[in-house]
Amino acid sequence: MAFTSSVASPRALARRSLFRGATLLAAPLIGGGALAQTRPINFLTWGGRFGAGVRRAFSDPFTARTGIPVNDITPFNYGRFVTAMQNNNPENFDLVWFSDEIEPARAGAMGLLERLDPALLPNAPRALPSARQEFGVSPYVTTYQVGYRTDRWPTRPESWADFWDVRRFPGPRSLGTNVMGVLEAALMADGVAPDSLYPLDEERAFRKLAQIRPHIRLFHPTAAAQPMRQMLYQGDLVMTFSWSADFIAQKAAGRPIDVIWQGGFYFSPSVGIAKGSPHARAAHAYLDQFFQDQALLTFVREWPTTPVVESVAAAMSEQERAQTAAGNLGRMVNLRRDYYLANQTRLQERYDAWRVL
Repeated sequence: MAFTSSVASPRALARRSLFRGATLLAAPLIGGGALAQTRPINFLTWGGRFGAGVRRAFSDPFTARTGIPVNDITPFNYGRFVTAMQNNNPENFDLVWFSDEIEPARAGAMGLLERLDPALLPNAPRALPSARQEFGVSPYVTTYQVGYRTDRWPTRPESWADFWDVRRFPGPRSLGTNVMGVLEAALMADGVAPDSLYPLDEERAFRKLAQIRPHIRLFHPTAAAQPMRQMLYQGDLVMTFSWSADFIAQKAAGRPIDVIWQGGFYFSPSVGIAKGSPHARAAHAYLDQFFQDQALLTFVREWPTTPVVESVAAAMSEQERAQTAAGNLGRMVNLRRDYYLANQTRLQERYDAWRVL
């Protein structure tokens, strides 16, 4: 998938983005009384190294420019957010970093998020479409794909068809408990082109899943994948379907681990603004930093991941790019947020029933 950019060169982008970002953040927020802060911006987000990267790249510079503190509340929990918003937001959430693209779409449809104002996000059109939606935006892409051992077969697997090919690539596999991506993988293994996946042919997908089922050692918890990854590193699994940042890091460290780019999945965990936040305008200014070159470059260097702005990807070193999906998104599939918004609950229930039979 091509990036969308409205300016010409990376160098010009960087200069213009920094100048425009400083103007947008300083003038409206410092100039008038309408945006006076009576408390910090409360950010329901994630901690750890990720949170430290967010703070260094976005929150601390935002506070330095505007004088508005950003208070992190961790870890994010979708149920906690929904419960709070259904009870008049007693925790005073302003910004919320969701797990994917579907959660903000669902929360927005429920009336729990502000509809973002494009006029207050002037840099957003420079980003991948997956990173900008009606109720949320994101600075990065996360990837969800096959990790595999490189020391088990004379040739390497290159597709979902190879994941299903237990004759050429024998050994135990693992799939996650979340349905997202699983049916798409089965359909691509059965010959469906990536651009013809939706609407999903569920019957065909489950027939194909039945073929691989005897070779699935476990259905690992999708959100808690570290034990499964350790099984791959120890050699107890030969292939697995999971978040791939750690696989890429293991490869860079010299372990016999690699990923299959063809037919892998990507999406952008997005940030939304809680409905009724008194600091919605300031929150928009915070979010616009996601698409400004220097801030985003700082973030992907603190938290190695794939930026959603092409000029930032171009500014990364070859070593940095090798640890991300930069240059490979064209071979991958963006999970369709609109399809899952309408069908996720039903599909998950059917997949859960199939897994435990």
